[in-house]
Amino acid sequence: MKNFIKNKKVQVTFISCLVVVVLVLIGISAMNMVAKDSSIGTEAAKKFALLDAGVKEKNVKHMDVQFTYKDSTYVYDVKFDTEKKDYSYFVKASNGVILEKKIVKKKASSKKKEKKSSDKKKSKKSKNKDKSSEESSKHKKIQDTTKKVKSKSKYDDEDEDDDAENVIGMDEAKSIAISASGANPGDVVFTMAVLSGDTYDLQFYDSNTEYNYSIDAFSGSVMSGSSNNIGG
Repeated sequence: MKNFIKNKKVQVTFISCLVVVVLVLIGISAMNMVAKDSSIGTEAAKKFALLDAGVKEKNVKHMDVQFTYKDSTYVYDVKFDTEKKDYSYFVKASNGVILEKKIVKKKASSKKKEKKSSDKKKSKKSKNKDKSSEESSKHKKIQDTTKKVKSKSKYDDEDEDDDAENVIGMDEAKSIAISASGANPGDVVFTMAVLSGDTYDLQFYDSNTEYNYSIDAFSGSVMSGSSNNIGG
């Protein structure tokens, strides 16, 4: 009999506790419903978050909005992302005030990194190819000019006995240098033109480039030539 009474008391206590828990849950649920009904609403919460982030809804890839209770306040937990960033917002349910936000920049995907690296390599390869082609063209131009001068010199040697011992004139040396550089004679201004031993050292420029050439004073061949871009 005593055991029956004791068991009965335990059952009553358990049922009472269960009833209290159910009532509490019902009360919380009711409070949540009341708070949600009097809140700004899901759509408004989304707009407040997007407005603060400066993001247009059409640019959002994914969005999730949850009504919840945080730090003694009912809030909307708004999460969304764009092509470049992830956004997380806590918007106060009663008036739309932004209580908390977190913005994280996305890391570039491996495919984008590979494409960027590939484009960089292609660009570098193209630049090197263009530079090599330009240098080859310039070298060929110098060789062609040298051949012409040597040919002229050989022809003059046949006509004149003493030409092998005579230096070419300064004007001819300048003409050879301009021709080798590819510059327009009308645009060229010389800043240096001196005969040093058996070599004419010449420096000149046009609107975009500065040139430095050394011309053999006897044969007229181009000993060396270089250019430097000075354009704006």
